Amino acid sequence: MNINNQIRSVIFDVDGTLFDTLPSLSAAANDVLAKAGMREVSMSLLRSALNEGLRPMFRQAIALQSAPVDAAVANQLEIEYMACYGQRWLSTAPLFAGVTEALVALRSQGLKLGICTNRDRASTEVLLASASIAGFFDAIVSLGDAPLPKPAADPLLLLMERLEMPPAETLFVGDSAMDACCAQLSKVRFAAHRGGYAGQPADLLPNVLSFGGYDQLTSWVLDHRSALFHPVRFTVSCPINLCH
Repeated sequence: MNINNQIRSVIFDVDGTLFDTLPSLSAAANDVLAKAGMREVSMSLLRSALNEGLRPMFRQAIALQSAPVDAAVANQLEIEYMACYGQRWLSTAPLFAGVTEALVALRSQGLKLGICTNRDRASTEVLLASASIAGFFDAIVSLGDAPLPKPAADPLLLLMERLEMPPAETLFVGDSAMDACCAQLSKVRFAAHRGGYAGQPADLLPNVLSFGGYDQLTSWVLDHRSALFHPVRFTVSCPINLCH
């Protein structure tokens, strides 16, 4: 990978990167567990499992129960969890501070933007629409679109193909070891969001940028954007203030 190549596209993970989804997912899981007479699980114990996807996170909650849970019961509870999440909690997850402003700035400079997530397509689209940011993205690759999910390179490679962008001119923004590994396998530069769900800082290596605020990401990308692109006018309605 030639680090002298300038950025022409930026690809984002969803959970822990664009949206703070752990509180809503944890609440949905514990709603279902409590209804079934099981022990609720603290959000901190589910944090790392969310990087694998929504269902793996719930399976972690089941695995942490004090007594083994029958497989058939666990499967039914997982179905109830997904339904509860979709009906009650999905649209409540807020964007991290500064996300909308960053997307406006990047699109105004002509960069292509994409989504690469281990979340299912339907809930991904609902989240993006709920925050009024769906129109920023040129392509989405979600769970099931590629042969293997992250940390394999498959989803990111597929997304770059759809964006018609090479790895050397792409930046992947994520918050987990899975994202860092996916970027490395895809030969893409990685920007690590420290406010997400990584277990420890080392999980986010290697990276070209480790940022806490989205203004830092914007500044870095604009300093490395391709001169082939020229600023364009791009307007979007800012989302209503969302709360948990």
